[in-house]
Amino acid sequence: MRSMKLGRCALLLGMTLTLGACSLLPEAKPVQSWTLTPVAAHLDEGQGEVQLTDLRILRPQAQDLLSGNYLLVVPEGLSVSVYKDARWSATLPNLWRDYLVTALQQDGRFARISNDEVRVAAEYELISRLDAFQSEYHQGQPVAVMRGYLQLVDANSRAIIAERPLQLSEPAASEDVAAVVTAFESLMAGASEEIRNWLLQVQQQELSRL
Repeated sequence: MRSMKLGRCALLLGMTLTLGACSLLPEAKPVQSWTLTPVAAHLDEGQGEVQLTDLRILRPQAQDLLSGNYLLVVPEGLSVSVYKDARWSATLPNLWRDYLVTALQQDGRFARISNDEVRVAAEYELISRLDAFQSEYHQGQPVAVMRGYLQLVDANSRAIIAERPLQLSEPAASEDVAAVVTAFESLMAGASEEIRNWLLQVQQQELSRL
């Protein structure tokens, strides 16, 4: 009987300590998730004819923090860091690839656009490298920055058809995370338009050689 009472006391003491320990833990602050979604391009009449088809968009090559979903920031004169309690909705390579796929699919000048997850038949592949996708401080103000490299490749022969560097920046209206994300939205819209125009220019050059 005595051992049973001791067991009950030990159980009650354990429950009390457990509940007490739980109450001492700080509440976890929710992490806000941000995404980037392209807006459909408005084309003039006659510009919506299909000019480039069968293009596969690959995830860009990225290393270290660029392969994750952190919102990266480089304070002036300091090394790369991250925005606290804020993340992208997907890893940066996936975010970049999916944005570009959607932007091309929304543009009537392109058709049969796919990505490297579906692996449907394609005539061309867009290979890219992501060297920077971060907020950098310049004279006390954050600037959204993207740097990388693009290669348009023949999907069958693997020959490089065209290649070019990609570098864009967009100042943020303030230091708030929301303002920085808005700057990235403008940056991605500009990058998407630049890439689409480049792809069409390359296509026209290829056709003129035939």
